[in-house]
Amino acid sequence: MLKENYFYKGNVQLYLQGEKALLPVASKNRNGQITYFIGSKKSRLLIRDFRRGSIHAAHHASSGLDGSEFADAFNQPAYAEVSISEGDQEPEKIEINLRPTSKSDDFPVLWLGVLNDAMMPMLDIEWEILRPINSDKIAFTAMVMFDRKEATSIPSK
Repeated sequence: MLKENYFYKGNVQLYLQGEKALLPVASKNRNGQITYFIGSKKSRLLIRDFRRGSIHAAHHASSGLDGSEFADAFNQPAYAEVSISEGDQEPEKIEINLRPTSKSDDFPVLWLGVLNDAMMPMLDIEWEILRPINSDKIAFTAMVMFDRKEATSIPSK
């Protein structure tokens, strides 16, 4: 029997990194969602996206349109529920549900993607989950916190 434990619920700014970072596994269904694995099914890092803009952009990207348009639509604020399913399988399944929310400047960043060089930059990371896909790639999700004072003191170009 699976038991889900939520270790984060709240608004986030999404940031997707890496080419082919998301593997679609289910298109829009009666619940109005699209489902992905981060990197590959082997990662057991599952995303269920209920946001209309990113669902629409995913359908356009799958029909050969610009992938950067998808990234722009995906990298929007969302209400995220991050849970771990405790079961008999290793590694445990991590499920991330993304729902619409209003925009704000005060959201932590939910960073998702695939690392090709197994190197992560030095950031103020609240938590991270790394899952090897193969000998060259690692699927990951991490919550990055930014100091608002530092972020606003950096001059924009």
